[in-house]
Amino acid sequence: MGKLPTIAVCYIAAVDDSQLAQRRGPQRMTDALPEYNIVDMRDRTPEDLSPSELEQLQDVEVAFILYMPDWLLAACPKLKWIHSFMTGHDHIPLPQLKERSIRLTNGAGTAAIEIAEFVIARVLEHWKFFPQIAALQVEHKWRPIFGRALSDAHIVLVGYGPINQEVARLLAPFNMRITAVRRSATTPSPGADAVVAFTDLNTAMHDADIVVAAVPSNDDTTGMFNAEKFAAMQEGCLFINVGRGTAVVEADLIASLESGHLGGAAVDVASEEPLPPDNALWNSPVRISAHCSATLPNTMRRVHELFFRNIAKFATGERFENEVDL
Repeated sequence: MGKLPTIAVCYIAAVDDSQLAQRRGPQRMTDALPEYNIVDMRDRTPEDLSPSELEQLQDVEVAFILYMPDWLLAACPKLKWIHSFMTGHDHIPLPQLKERSIRLTNGAGTAAIEIAEFVIARVLEHWKFFPQIAALQVEHKWRPIFGRALSDAHIVLVGYGPINQEVARLLAPFNMRITAVRRSATTPSPGADAVVAFTDLNTAMHDADIVVAAVPSNDDTTGMFNAEKFAAMQEGCLFINVGRGTAVVEADLIASLESGHLGGAAVDVASEEPLPPDNALWNSPVRISAHCSATLPNTMRRVHELFFRNIAKFATGERFENEVDL
């Protein structure tokens, strides 16, 4: 084997320090790759480094990031590969990577199981009236509130990547009718009863009881869920977004809820994060969570395991798992 690449660990310290007890953080990296030179750049910039550390940074060929550090490309002239925790890459300057022949991998699918669990929890919370039942307990009132059955309901999963595929898998025992919406209706879609293309989204949603959005952020999906799309949904529909906040025109979502057309909505992502205190979503009927539908220890474990599998392919030039085409 040739010389092993130097690796810069650039995700923020807060991501992993809370996980040390479960050995999900930097200790896991050094345990798994003891022969590699690892430069700890968590919450640091080149200005924070000693002369010897700066020399090491010059030799970095692999960077493990959460968000793209603004200093990374200039400080690492030998950089050949960036591995990102995140699924989306709108924070990464793709043209510059392509110009320098730097390869990119992402964390797509590493949090899918827990995000799908979160979706199921939101569905059950809404349809089984858990908040209302809890409120009655606070008031010491014995008043039966009967929820709705999931069996035979129709759920439309918009964007049929790892997250919504996992939603479909978890929903299988509930005997729901599952429609997958993706770029091509001919793409194999295990777990779905029907598959339609994005061009037929309005038709697919006309009798939907639940719509779950898990689409990436790009020109095609920005503002996808607007007044027209909410109007196309069946009256009383529950809308859930666990993909990207940019996919939703939030003012239109609020208007559809306040008019009574939509029956409910839950979003784990917003067009602006952190969500400003004066954002209209806070005082709306939308159920909000702060981009926390994943479960950090499990995601950390999977994203590191993905990186470890790929580092073994680095020397051979094989195509990585989760490699992004530039």
